[in-house]
Amino acid sequence: MNDENKIINVIMAELHRAELIHPEWPTDQVHQVAILAEESGELVKAVLDFQQGKTDKQGIFIEAVQTAAMAIRFIKNMGVENE
Repeated sequence: MNDENKIINVIMAELHRAELIHPEWPTDQVHQVAILAEESGELVKAVLDFQQGKTDKQGIFIEAVQTAAMAIRFIKNMGVENE
């Protein structure tokens, strides 16, 4: 399995975990994007913490995976197929 497939598998596992832990998903896109933005903000914080020597790259990786999972969840719940 190549690196891209491994990354996708990790992201999809996180998506599945998030959907199990938080099965309710907002019906309006503003609240959906707010969840995505929150994860993105946590990613920014992880990068800043890394640059200041407060955390390692694993923290960045975790936040990036969570952000990607929420982006997929947002797209998945839009009800729009890739045309």
